[in-house]
Amino acid sequence: MRRLLVEGWRLIPHSYALVAQSHCLCLLQDHEVELRFVDLPYYFDRWRRTRGVFTAEQEASIAGLRAPEPDFLPQATLTMRPERPDFSAPRSGRRFAFGTAEYRVLAEENRSGLRSAAEVPDTVSMVTPSRWSALAYERFGLPRERIHVVPHGIDPAVVRPDAAARNAAREALGLRDAFVYLSVGAMTWNKGPDVLLAAFARIAETEPEARLFLKGADALYPSREMVRSVLDDLSARARETVAARLIYNGDTYSARMMADLLRAADSYVSPYRAEGFNLPVLEAAACGVPVICTGGGPTDEFTQESFARRIRSRPARMSPEAAEVGDYLEPDLDHLVELMRQALRERGGATRMGAAGAAYVAQNLTWGRVTDRLVEALFS
Repeated sequence: MRRLLVEGWRLIPHSYALVAQSHCLCLLQDHEVELRFVDLPYYFDRWRRTRGVFTAEQEASIAGLRAPEPDFLPQATLTMRPERPDFSAPRSGRRFAFGTAEYRVLAEENRSGLRSAAEVPDTVSMVTPSRWSALAYERFGLPRERIHVVPHGIDPAVVRPDAAARNAAREALGLRDAFVYLSVGAMTWNKGPDVLLAAFARIAETEPEARLFLKGADALYPSREMVRSVLDDLSARARETVAARLIYNGDTYSARMMADLLRAADSYVSPYRAEGFNLPVLEAAACGVPVICTGGGPTDEFTQESFARRIRSRPARMSPEAAEVGDYLEPDLDHLVELMRQALRERGGATRMGAAGAAYVAQNLTWGRVTDRLVEALFS
């Protein structure tokens, strides 16, 4: 029996917690791994444990994960600490620090006090969900053989097409006859909410049935305030046009509620600037929703033209005065408007595109499949 220690968060609606818990649920089923879990401290006092994201049975399994006994010596330790990777030598075996470097560079605060990877012990490797993100650790100086790319996944029992659930969700939201664009995330600058709202303002001028649903994460971030700030930056006319067609919700959703929301959309739109992976794009595709997302970034690694329209983008680099450092992509606003209008006016192809996306994700990127890849990286 292989021994694994996972260090991270659980029972909060943060992406790192979602990933850690999804892997743990798969590991508990059929991987012959003796599993222990250490809860890392939350970053903010306002964060609270939240029930209902997973099923009651799944949450009982997650809550039941034991802390390591004094004599438990793991062969692998997977440490999932956002923005502050743990590069310290493990007590036993190897440490695998999980990280998502959205801007492809490790800023000083992301290096855990180290100047370069030369100071990282040989018993420490990285796990990251995309080749885009992996470049940051290469630039830091970590050998490629110690950087393992393991993508995220979906639960096919929950995140899948369901016509009846789609119709019910649209009816409940009062969107039965609308064309619904959806975007999910923290609403931070790297997600591109300013680009999306500017594009939607132009769409709404000529497409009366268009609606935009923004799903924020108010339990973790000031998402609603960030959307308001972006709206304030629009012209008075554009702001009025968007506000009349915009729906915002920042509540914490269960996995099933999120799947229902995704299915209710006609088009999932993500004009991001920088992402480590972008899990909502994958989940939307799995639900049979055609996707519009920035081209050139990590979503290129798990989307195909058969179900995703890619926004033209230009590579850019943060200015020295910016709060962040590193690379990002600037999506082309005019092209985004063109693709959003195309999605609305060419609805006949939506069924075909949706089916292609759902089939691709179900075949390649379930949590079960990607956990197999994680186990191979941890114990090979």
